[in-house]
Amino acid sequence: MTQPVLSFVSDIRILSALLIAMLGATFLFHASPRSWPYVKWLAGSALVFGVTQGLLVSADALDWISAEAAGPVGSLLGLGAMAALLAGLQACFSPDGVRPQRVFVGSVVGAVALVMLMSAVMRGWAFAGPAAITLIFLGAACWLVSLWWRYRWAGQLVLAVVFLGYPLLFFVAMTTGMSLLQFRQITPLPVSITFMFVMMLMQQRDAQILARELHERVRAEQALQQLTDSLEEIVRSRTRQLEEIIQGLRSFAGMVSHDLSGPLRNASSLAELALQDFRAGDVAASERSLDMIRREAQRASTMVNDLLTLARVDQGPPNATPVDMQALLRECLQSLALQYPRAPSVVQGTALPVVQADASLMRHVLMNLLGNALKFGADRADLRISVEARKDEGGAWRFSVVDNGPGFDPSRSGELFQPFSRLGERVAGGTGLGLTVVKRAAERHGGTVGAVSAPGEGASFWWTLPQA
Repeated sequence: MTQPVLSFVSDIRILSALLIAMLGATFLFHASPRSWPYVKWLAGSALVFGVTQGLLVSADALDWISAEAAGPVGSLLGLGAMAALLAGLQACFSPDGVRPQRVFVGSVVGAVALVMLMSAVMRGWAFAGPAAITLIFLGAACWLVSLWWRYRWAGQLVLAVVFLGYPLLFFVAMTTGMSLLQFRQITPLPVSITFMFVMMLMQQRDAQILARELHERVRAEQALQQLTDSLEEIVRSRTRQLEEIIQGLRSFAGMVSHDLSGPLRNASSLAELALQDFRAGDVAASERSLDMIRREAQRASTMVNDLLTLARVDQGPPNATPVDMQALLRECLQSLALQYPRAPSVVQGTALPVVQADASLMRHVLMNLLGNALKFGADRADLRISVEARKDEGGAWRFSVVDNGPGFDPSRSGELFQPFSRLGERVAGGTGLGLTVVKRAAERHGGTVGAVSAPGEGASFWWTLPQA
């Protein structure tokens, strides 16, 4: 009694059947929802194959069924298991291709038809069934090699090699004269090995996918944290900028009200004085007062115009078009000649380029810088003003307006481009908005401005235009 039991338990077919059945059950019970579409085929085929083969071997050992009858039944069940295995591999590697149900049905029907055809052609050849299954294994191996060539996953190449185990066993059986019964007794071995490799490789593939997704999730969380930090910094920066803008608006409003109130207050006082002189019959004094009122009105009008110009400069992006700076310089000199007749003779500018910029803003820049140089150097008989342009290493244009006028204190250069700043008010007057317009116009183009000078040594004002 002991010897038959030991022989039964040590039968490789029983051991392989139990192992494959347990592997299939484990995968079925622990499959994730994402892998279920192919695991249900792979693990299900392993479970069915292991259980049915175990039952057939047990029935044969207990003499409930003859070996001759168990062979065809086992082959048919094995064929169904292999068809389900191929359907699962199709669902795993090509989910958008042929549906696994069609692969399963096609494999079973094709194998049965092939067996019947080979039996008819070879007149009842006993190995017609194993030969048909061998052809299915060879086709599956070729399919797996083509998938490996497309996706370059080594697991597909390993499976292709494993799928050649059954054809190799069939070749050994044909060359050694093995009987069909002997061949069927050892057939579960290559099939079991195939199932084991499939389960192991699928588990490895899922683990790699999970590891990659975990890595991507960690990277996404890090990127999200960096984005959060950068957004917080942007919010803080924007808050600081808004605070600076609000403070600047308050200062700007105060300066506007202060500077506009001066000519208005003077005009009001002069109007009262002119009225008194008119009533006293002093016509000459009245004319002097009216002339002074006219000057104060012009001063207020100039200030308002400068404020409107500054507002227009700050509205919307610049309208960039090709601007011939040489032609624009000639136009500006014609306009300035009405106030400064010698402007065309003292201003020199040659080889100025054509740039992509807003023509109106560039006109404001030239008019203000040239007007300042002419105004502050009006008392110099040898006044010379040059307009220059050169490209820097980054491809940006750097324009300069250089004069040999009185210059200014370099320690106060930071005040030049501030609204209502007038370093030379006692000499030439002005609203103090011209250089502010220059600065805003350059910044609207993405450039910068600056000035270099020393008392009595002239001044150089420059601005840049980045490459379009």
